[in-house]
Amino acid sequence: MRSNESIEFLQILRLLTEAECDFVVIGGLALQILGGDFLTYDSDFAFIRRRENARSLAATFAPYHPMPVDWPEGVPFVWDEQTLMNSAVLTLVTDLGRIDFLAEPEGAPPYELLKSRATTFDLEGRIVHVACIEDLISMKRAAGRPKDLAHIAELETIQRLMDEQQ
Repeated sequence: MRSNESIEFLQILRLLTEAECDFVVIGGLALQILGGDFLTYDSDFAFIRRRENARSLAATFAPYHPMPVDWPEGVPFVWDEQTLMNSAVLTLVTDLGRIDFLAEPEGAPPYELLKSRATTFDLEGRIVHVACIEDLISMKRAAGRPKDLAHIAELETIQRLMDEQQ
């Protein structure tokens, strides 16, 4: 099912946590998890470029036929740990939907700080790290697309509501 209109968010998160991959949810999926109304057709993850993590990510998604978006037909693509180690951004189409892996998301702090400031959620007994609102806003500002302005406003509203509940 290579479609930009269908994505298996929960299955992707399960796969990542079961394989004990080191990642942080960012982008539109993070906004949804935090309570936003934004509808997204991909899932974005920051990941750390460490050999064991790259190996785990590569093995986890290999059965789902990852291929870069708009990759020329007939040109070989090797999905393995080295590809992840050498990539700052991988925008992939898979059997689970579109997945973006970013080693250095623009506007984000270094990975370890991004992860330490992330909000954690329990997914069937496993911890999922979701970038904090401040870091998401910073990434949205850096992206600078028109839709990101609406996302920033929504994130600021979510932050105000969370502050009021405390």
